[in-house]
Amino acid sequence: MSTKFAGIVVTMVCAAMLALGMPVQAEIKAGDVTGGAKAPHVNIAIFHKLHGQDAFAYPVSVAKGDILKGFSGKAQFISMNHTAGLKDNDVITLSNDVLRENAGAFEDLGVDCQVSVHIKNTDVSLAGMCEIFLIDQDHREIEHKGIIKTVTVKNGADWQLIYLGEEDGIAVYANQEIGLE
Repeated sequence: MSTKFAGIVVTMVCAAMLALGMPVQAEIKAGDVTGGAKAPHVNIAIFHKLHGQDAFAYPVSVAKGDILKGFSGKAQFISMNHTAGLKDNDVITLSNDVLRENAGAFEDLGVDCQVSVHIKNTDVSLAGMCEIFLIDQDHREIEHKGIIKTVTVKNGADWQLIYLGEEDGIAVYANQEIGLE
């Protein structure tokens, strides 16, 4: 259930209780519609190497707080995502697109990813596909499709490289933590 839908349900239940003269307890806090249930949260970051940085090698892992600072001057981030309250067999869909008309045709620039989630205890396995469309500093059109092979991301660990497209300079990183749904 989406957070927005859950919020609507809570509001409707509270309104119905008030209409029936029943007391409404204020135990639910913002961001905690589950009463304190915990679940994995996954963060995904996608990068593209900057012009002139062909020799830069993406590291296998990056410290938790340093994902943007660590690539300063080397790669630009294309997309970042945080998904909370994941359950086994969920699919994270990232779509960060710009649609525009150019010379009578449409261009679709950005990121489209579908990442499946499998959870075992506090470990999360991710697998999926990302399509990335961008124009680099050399005015080269990049249409990149990348398959993310199954990789396990441990709770609380650093950012982990989960996909590398060396030819186009594309890298996808993920980390995960446990938090309120």
